[in-house]
Amino acid sequence: SALLIAQNWSPAGDGADLGCGVGLLARQILNSEAVTSLRLIDLDVRAIAAAQRNITDPRASFRQHDLRQPDQLLLVALGKRRPLDFAIMNPPFHDGGAEDRGLGARFIGAAAAMLKTGGALRLVANIALPYEAVLAANFAKVRLIARAGGYKVLEAVR
Repeated sequence: SALLIAQNWSPAGDGADLGCGVGLLARQILNSEAVTSLRLIDLDVRAIAAAQRNITDPRASFRQHDLRQPDQLLLVALGKRRPLDFAIMNPPFHDGGAEDRGLGARFIGAAAAMLKTGGALRLVANIALPYEAVLAANFAKVRLIARAGGYKVLEAVR
């Protein structure tokens, strides 16, 4: 997450922090005055509770939601009827202690489903995780933003 935060991304409009954890990425994103709203979403209710303690910005809202479930209506779960302008994430690749490389791919699919045409996703991942192919399958443009310390930051635009 530190590498993604170091990029000082300043998106605009309505967005989501997918798999928000305690709100570390959200705190950076909410530094942008151009952000209208940010939904912090996580499966873990303890993570949501921690994020609520750490993020007091009135533009933030919090949702407990399982992003691994592709059949759910993501926009309805977000409390939004229109697609989002941006999303940010440090997708997990462990589920219950076991490595699951498909988990990040499902998060990327969820992001693609909730972003409008022209909407942007930024994510950080371990350099060994092969997310470029799933990004290319779901987004019009994909580019490497940064690479350091065994991690990479990717940006994808719908």
